[in-house]
Amino acid sequence: MQKREREEQEFSIRNYFVPLTTSKAITWIILIGLLVFANMLFNEFLWDDIAYIINNPQIHTLNIQFLIDSFRGSLFNSGGEYRPITAIYFMLLYSVFGNSSFYYHILQVCLHITNSILVFVLFKKFFSNKLSFFLSLIFLIHPIQIEAVSYIASSGNPLFFLFGITAVLLSIKDHVSNRNFLVIFSLLLLSTLTRETGVLFIFLILFYRLLFHKKQIRVFIIYSLIISFIYLFLRFVVGGAFLTKLTLVSIAKLSLLGRIITIPAIFYYYIKTFFLPLSLSVDQEWIVQHINSSIFYFPLLIDTLFLISICLLGWYVFKKQKNQLSLFIFFLSWFLMGIALHLQIFPLDFTVSDRWFYFPMVGLLGIVAILIQSISKQYKKLQTLGYVGAVIIICLLSIRTIIRNTDWQNQLTLFSHDISLQDNFDSENNLGSAYTQIGNSKLALIHYKKSVALLPNDTNLFNLGYTYEQLGDIQNAIKYYKEVLANRNSHSTFTLYAFQALGFIYTNSDPKTAKQYALNGLYEYPNDGSLYAILAISEYRLHEPTDALLSAEKAKSFLPNEETNTLYLLILDNKPLHFTDSF
Repeated sequence: MQKREREEQEFSIRNYFVPLTTSKAITWIILIGLLVFANMLFNEFLWDDIAYIINNPQIHTLNIQFLIDSFRGSLFNSGGEYRPITAIYFMLLYSVFGNSSFYYHILQVCLHITNSILVFVLFKKFFSNKLSFFLSLIFLIHPIQIEAVSYIASSGNPLFFLFGITAVLLSIKDHVSNRNFLVIFSLLLLSTLTRETGVLFIFLILFYRLLFHKKQIRVFIIYSLIISFIYLFLRFVVGGAFLTKLTLVSIAKLSLLGRIITIPAIFYYYIKTFFLPLSLSVDQEWIVQHINSSIFYFPLLIDTLFLISICLLGWYVFKKQKNQLSLFIFFLSWFLMGIALHLQIFPLDFTVSDRWFYFPMVGLLGIVAILIQSISKQYKKLQTLGYVGAVIIICLLSIRTIIRNTDWQNQLTLFSHDISLQDNFDSENNLGSAYTQIGNSKLALIHYKKSVALLPNDTNLFNLGYTYEQLGDIQNAIKYYKEVLANRNSHSTFTLYAFQALGFIYTNSDPKTAKQYALNGLYEYPNDGSLYAILAISEYRLHEPTDALLSAEKAKSFLPNEETNTLYLLILDNKPLHFTDSF
């Protein structure tokens, strides 16, 4: 009796997987995705989340004007980037969820799970259900995906991929109707306007048609040219988003030859992290400065062996499975296109970034699928061992992802962990900001000093000056505020902050100097209400009441709040001024 009950129980559990239907696979993808990423749902906003969402007034009001302005100049269309759809996405989310990070996280997980389901649907068109399910699970839970899923400011990665992969699935039919053409290329435009990498889906679809269905290739080319023209017009004519030099990025400072020397290490990083995702960190700014065995020749050797292995697989497919050759070329092209875009031929804002592997990973998984399929045909007796190995791989990757998600709880936990693996000026500055947010100025000071020692810039110099001011060391505060102004390369928010800070400090001790800083600041930032308020205070204390009243009126006009209104009334009534905090 017990034996029969045990057999029935085993049979019922087996029914959840066998036979592995599409609906069962999709159900498991959803459940496993929610399980693996559940511990990141309550993580806080951090890093660029603060700039793009919390401190970005552009997205805080839902209106038609911002929808129009999203295609013009904005925070999302700067630094060589042009991402109006991402701006609209965050505006819509903020209008509903405000500053509650949970809803941003849950939506981002849902985007990623949806993409994983679509990857399964794609693979299912070429491979068995079981193999497609296994590969889509790797795409779902691989630790290299954490940066694209757990980092809210990186929502554009799963979003652009969603548009693009949907377009691919609609385009792989033998015959595409006129209505579907419009849908496909609308999705491709949305993908490209969400993230520049979306342009690769256009080339991918064209390449697929050349390999498998040439009948409508001319129509695909015409539509591709139209979409490309629309994108270029919006980017350069409407948005004015031209390529810019990234002055604070290590890889961008190198010559083309220097970036080429770094390519083997970059390629090696992605391959190593895919097969052995142990050391994961963000904000990677390293470069290869010297050609030696550890950072150049060893990565080059591994890269060469990896590429030779892929070539051997291609040769085997050519000789033994010619019907799979086009498919092999398709996925190889997918992988190489995605990697090539991030090899720093054109410098990007980091040396490597895990979220940049979101697109090429599908191509690599397609190559792995062809390899597994070839092995399974030759060694059918190893099937059971293969199932056991697949379960172990999924479990290990899931555990690693769950552990890494704990690092993303907040800015303090993330950068405290990551600077132990690789350190740079930006990570030190971000960790200092994390300590500033919790009110620990002494620890913040330590990390700001390290950041300035590694690479002084307007951001960390201002943060160091501000921290000294918080600690009551006004002389050092003035020193670093002045360094912000002395070392600035262009107008920036922190340059403005330095003018404001210096002006306000001097309003009490030296109103003449305060007035000069306010005037210098207003020359560069003519509509800043805080500088007008500082100018009003300094003029009032220099016994220039008429000028002070005019400046206070402008302060109230450009920065309408209780402080500027009080300032105006005090000057109007000729009363003493007592301001302890800057405007």
